[in-house]
Amino acid sequence: MKKLSALVAVVMLSGCSSSPKVEPQSTPVEKPIVIEKPQSDTISLTVLTSPEDARIRIMNIKPKYEAGIELDEGKYDIEVTKGGYLTYRKWITVNKKTILTIELDKIEVTQSTL
Repeated sequence: MKKLSALVAVVMLSGCSSSPKVEPQSTPVEKPIVIEKPQSDTISLTVLTSPEDARIRIMNIKPKYEAGIELDEGKYDIEVTKGGYLTYRKWITVNKKTILTIELDKIEVTQSTL
């Protein structure tokens, strides 16, 4: 009977090993796909004025002006006003990121204008 138990033990252990060779499985890590529009392709307009509190309007479109406003490529009628200063009004072409700097001139009061 001893031979039979030894045989059973050998048969049972034959399918086992003391150090199993388990291949590590790498779990694929999904990276999020981020699609960003390149900055260089953005067509926008920023108007910097002196005095800083001047009113800026784009006369030929409905949306109100805000710094960095995204626009379609084209020509825009820009008006910058401030009480006590001469009005600036000019058509400009916007076809890339555009920064326009405008310094308004003060209206000079002379005897002839009174």
